[in-house]
Amino acid sequence: MRKELWFFDKILSQKEPRVKYGFRIKKKIFSGKSDFQKIDILDTYQFGRTLFLDRVIQLSQTDEFIYHEMISHLPLFSHPNPKKILIIGGGDGGVLREVLLHPVEEVYLVDIDKKVIEISKKYLSFVSKGAFENKRAKMIIGDGLKFIKKFKNYFDIVISDATEPVGPSMALYQIKFYQDVFSVLKKDGIMITQSGNFTFEFYLIKRVFKILKKIFPFVKIYRFMVPSFESEFCLILASKKINLDKISLKELKERYKKVVSKSPKRFRKLKYYSPEIHLASGVLPKFYQVK
Repeated sequence: MRKELWFFDKILSQKEPRVKYGFRIKKKIFSGKSDFQKIDILDTYQFGRTLFLDRVIQLSQTDEFIYHEMISHLPLFSHPNPKKILIIGGGDGGVLREVLLHPVEEVYLVDIDKKVIEISKKYLSFVSKGAFENKRAKMIIGDGLKFIKKFKNYFDIVISDATEPVGPSMALYQIKFYQDVFSVLKKDGIMITQSGNFTFEFYLIKRVFKILKKIFPFVKIYRFMVPSFESEFCLILASKKINLDKISLKELKERYKKVVSKSPKRFRKLKYYSPEIHLASGVLPKFYQVK
């Protein structure tokens, strides 16, 4: 009998192994190193092609749409008229794909790791779906921390699609970065950041939330389930002017209808996000609430 191949996801919060999540592998698609991290793309039985960076799962073919739709459409539909967007990270192109469904004028994508973009284009084209070639997309290979200092009061939305808070991404979870984000946003600007999962990284969720509350007047946690991520996942929105708790279902439906009318065929392909999901994902059980 052929020996089964398994790949075990690295759970960063564990100083010593207590829980392991394994993926049974059909085939290794790519494995190598960039200047910043180890990159693995594996064809798994349960989730199809799956991207790992430094052994931490980033996306899978079967459910990447959940994360990418939520991190993109939550802030864009919370804003009345987003035109200029900044994505930090997101080298796989999934966030870019979703943002470009909206009638935005320009989208900057800044990723420090050129190889992630190259490998994603080659082996994970189902994620970006041609987004990198869109004329509204401006690709920058570089440090998002440095890039963001070039602007002030310029962007409507900043999306921090960073990897886990280790190595080069550590600085994207610090107060200085969030202060710089505040500066580059317009007066009604909104930012969103991924903040890990509730089971193993609740410490990170609490820390990010409390830092953002020191800078932004309105901060809100959203939750949703991504099966390949092993737990409910967290996104945190922060706004300079818009009270995220007071956005009504009526407002969301009106904005959604207006945007969809300009790109009906592509928006029909949304599998997860809806105005109803937008509001429902902001409802937290007591043990997830942070003050």
